[in-house]
Amino acid sequence: LYKFDLGDKHGADSFKNNIEEICEYEENESLIIVLDEFQHSRTLKGPTRSEIDSDDNRKIWELIDTGKIEYFNWYHGMNRFSDHIKKLKYFISHGVKVEKGLITKGWMLFTAEFNEDEPPFSTNTKKTDKKFIDEIYYDDIMDYAGSHYNFILLSDLKEYLFTLNGDQTVDFLLDVQKLANKPQIKNFTKALIVVIGNLDEAYSMSDNLSADIDADTFHEASLNITFPQIKQALTTRFRSEQISRLGNIHIIYPALNKKAYQNIIQSELDKVKQQTLNHLDLELVFDESVRNLIYKEGVFPTQGVRPLLTTINYLVKTNLPIFFSEILLHDLIVSQLKFSVENKSLICKYVSENVIVHTKEMSVETPLEDIRISKKDDIQAITAVHESGHALISAMLLKVIPDHVNSVSTEADTSGFVYSKFPWKYVAKQDIIKRVAMYLGGFVAEELVFGSEHVTTGSSSDIQSATKFLSRMYKTEGLGDLPLYYDLNVTDNNAIHNVENVELQIRETIKIAYSLAKETIAKEMQLLLVLSDYLSDHSSIEKDVLRGIIETYKVADVEFLDSNDDVYYRRHLKKTVSNNKNIAPKMFESVCLNRDNKKE
Repeated sequence: LYKFDLGDKHGADSFKNNIEEICEYEENESLIIVLDEFQHSRTLKGPTRSEIDSDDNRKIWELIDTGKIEYFNWYHGMNRFSDHIKKLKYFISHGVKVEKGLITKGWMLFTAEFNEDEPPFSTNTKKTDKKFIDEIYYDDIMDYAGSHYNFILLSDLKEYLFTLNGDQTVDFLLDVQKLANKPQIKNFTKALIVVIGNLDEAYSMSDNLSADIDADTFHEASLNITFPQIKQALTTRFRSEQISRLGNIHIIYPALNKKAYQNIIQSELDKVKQQTLNHLDLELVFDESVRNLIYKEGVFPTQGVRPLLTTINYLVKTNLPIFFSEILLHDLIVSQLKFSVENKSLICKYVSENVIVHTKEMSVETPLEDIRISKKDDIQAITAVHESGHALISAMLLKVIPDHVNSVSTEADTSGFVYSKFPWKYVAKQDIIKRVAMYLGGFVAEELVFGSEHVTTGSSSDIQSATKFLSRMYKTEGLGDLPLYYDLNVTDNNAIHNVENVELQIRETIKIAYSLAKETIAKEMQLLLVLSDYLSDHSSIEKDVLRGIIETYKVADVEFLDSNDDVYYRRHLKKTVSNNKNIAPKMFESVCLNRDNKKE
């Protein structure tokens, strides 16, 4: 197994520095090559997909494509070998004669060039042997060209050299030199090659570092990533012919779900328990509250397992020696330690024969839980009203009850958020105004509850999102008054450049959406106040509780959508077909039958 870090272009694990090592393998040997951090071997960069001129990992494309690599083996001692050939050519041109590998004439001229401490006289060679090629060069010749000449043993080479005269010997050595300097082709067609990389372009949720959104939400989103999406994401980094070399065997890893993180937590705690039992003959028992705190403090769904493992270290592992030392300090005879969490303290109960004989508490740092605690201040009150406005519009106009509503958030740049998972994957023209109304729901809710003079600056991102959304719908997607494509880039001859009319339409749509949001929230004012009041005291509300509040206090008769089964378009198509008397089902059967008969 050879594993290469393609992000490390020049280090110890780099492909460039280790290619010679795998090239030493015999071609009939099994080999596994792992190319990790493959995203760093990109050949295109930037939005224009411009070519990267040089990359130290270029040869991996040869390896992936044909399984063969052309490489230069820079042999140690090649300069000395080349200089020696020049001297031998000189001797031949100045009268030195060689027969069957031995000098027959010009021995004095030959030996005058060398003293006893330098080639060609090795420790195994006597001056009286009169060998034209000393044994000190045999290993070099075997390394450079032994396989080419089918020399298995040094005796094979020696036997061959003793058949040559001077010119033939020089020609042989020049050929050896040429072979040593020639690029070699190494065959790895029998190797298993595994390409591993992070493709954030396909995992759109990867930029969300929130610790507040449930891991199951990201897991479900990652399950929807398709093979074609992976191919499309690769186009931002690699050329089409390179993507084709990656083949079609892709393992798309989903984000871990909540159950997976819980299993990891349990597995790590089980390791601690087993180690303690083996070394100290003590049984550790971790209460559910310990596992829950580790999950709440350690899980950032888009960041994987590493943050979780560090959390287990600082919450549990680093504190265990302190609890163990308590046994010595108080001379306790115990067989079991039971751990639980209460009020930011890790509590250990020392048990002997099912009787608690001692208890120790230790405060623990819980930075995320400290942030999540309901502050019950003005900021949380504003956020509660604001996010309730978004949630209310999502439910009443788009018929989708949000999965999460938070009035306190661990994110640095936001006080709260609403997460609604829409059951459809498209934007219909009739939903544009409703979507904009949802963006403006927080602003309108603040205005209706606190008064227009007390609206805060927390709506700026919502207003930007609403404007950008409308601009995309009308300028790019063609869902405005006319199906046109607008672009301010005057060099683009494929676009309409005068955007005055479409921007007027954006302004008018925002007015309409604002009025719709105001009308909807005013009608559901009791629901808004109940929900806002709850969120002003609680940092978040989950979907089941939210559904109960909405069902209890809503005025409008709304049937909420929970799946994308038969939402509108398929149902409408089938209904239209069935209502069209000119379309007979038998006709489709006849057409399909005729087509199949022709194929046969």
